[in-house]
Amino acid sequence: MRIFGRYIHDHLARGFVLVLLLLLTLFSFIDFVDELEETGRGRYGALDAVNFVVLMTPARVLGLVPVTALLGTLFGLGVLQRSNELTAMRAAGVSPLTILAAVVRAGAVLLVVVAVLAEFVAPRLAQRAWEQRARALSGDVIAYTEEGGSFWFRDGARFIKVGEMRFGRDPIDVEIYDFDAAGRLHAYIQAQEAEKLAPGRWLLRQVREKRYGEAAVELLRLPTLVWTGFLSPEQGAVTELDVDSLAPSTLYLYAADLRRRGQNAERYEVALWRKLSLPVATMAMLLVAVAFMFGAFGLTGMGQRVFAGAVVGVVFYLADQILAQTGLLVGLNPAWPALVPALLLGASGYWLLLHAASRGRRTGRRRG
Repeated sequence: MRIFGRYIHDHLARGFVLVLLLLLTLFSFIDFVDELEETGRGRYGALDAVNFVVLMTPARVLGLVPVTALLGTLFGLGVLQRSNELTAMRAAGVSPLTILAAVVRAGAVLLVVVAVLAEFVAPRLAQRAWEQRARALSGDVIAYTEEGGSFWFRDGARFIKVGEMRFGRDPIDVEIYDFDAAGRLHAYIQAQEAEKLAPGRWLLRQVREKRYGEAAVELLRLPTLVWTGFLSPEQGAVTELDVDSLAPSTLYLYAADLRRRGQNAERYEVALWRKLSLPVATMAMLLVAVAFMFGAFGLTGMGQRVFAGAVVGVVFYLADQILAQTGLLVGLNPAWPALVPALLLGASGYWLLLHAASRGRRTGRRRG
C-alpha cells in the first residue's frame, strides 16, 4: 500500500504544481495590468510594477492554495483514472479510504509548505513590495534605511523621521524638524509613537517639543499631541503596510495590542482568522475533489470534474468575501465569517464522499 501511496503522491504533486503555475500566471498577469494603471505617478514605472508582482508571488500562492488543492487533486487523480491505473488499484484492493488517506497526506505536506510561506517568506517579500511601491508612488521619501527600517520624509521646510514600524503599521521613534524660511530650526518634536486617526491626521504620544526663540529654548512635555500634516496620505502609505501582508503571529500580536489600548481590532482579527482558516478550507477542497473523483453528481469525465471544481472554487471565494464583509458590518465574532464557508464546504465534501461511496457499492452489488 505504501507503493500505491507514493505513486498517488507523485501524481498529486504534479497536479498541484501544474495548476498552481497556471493560476499564478493568470492572476499575476491581471495584477500586472492593474499596476500599469499606476505607472507615471511619482517615480513608479513599468519595472516597478513587475518588481511588485514578483515580490507578491508568495502571498498570491497562499490565496490560491485551496483552489489549487481542489483542481490539482482532480487533475492528478484524473490522469490515473484516464489511464485506468486508478481502476487497477481498486481491483488490487486499494480502498477509497486508502486513496483518501493518500490525498490527505499530500494535502498535509502542502499545508506545511503553506505555513512556512505564511509566517516567514510571504510577509517579508510582501512588505518589501508594498514599501517599494509606496515609496515610488509617493516620491517624498528622501532616505530609507533597509537594516533599521527608518524613513526620512520632506514636506516643504519640514523634515520627518520615522525610526521604526511596530507590527508594520505604527510609526515609533518619530522626530519632526521644522525650519523657517531662512533655513533656521525653530521647532523640534520627538514622539515615542504615532497613531493614525484619519488621512493626514495623527496622534503623537509621549511628546517632547522644543521651540527655538531668539533668546531662549522652550521645552514642552505632552502626553499626547494631535498633529495635522504629520504624514500625507501618500507618505503614510510608505509606512502603513497592507493588512494581508502581515504574518499570522504579527496580526495576533497587533490585534491584542489594539484591544489592550481599547481600540477596534476587528479588521486585523478578520485577516488573522482568514489565514487560520486556510488549512480547513484546503482539507475541505480535498474532500470535495475526492468525492468528485468517485462520481458525486454523476460526474465521470475530466472536463466535467474540472468545471465543477472551478464552480466550487468561485462560489467558495464569493461566499468567503461576502461573509467577511457582512461580519464586519454586523459585528460578528471574526472567527465565524472566516470558518463558516470552510466548515460548510468540508461538511458538503464529506456528505458527497459518503454518497458517492454508497452509490458505488450499490452499483457493484447490481453488477454482481
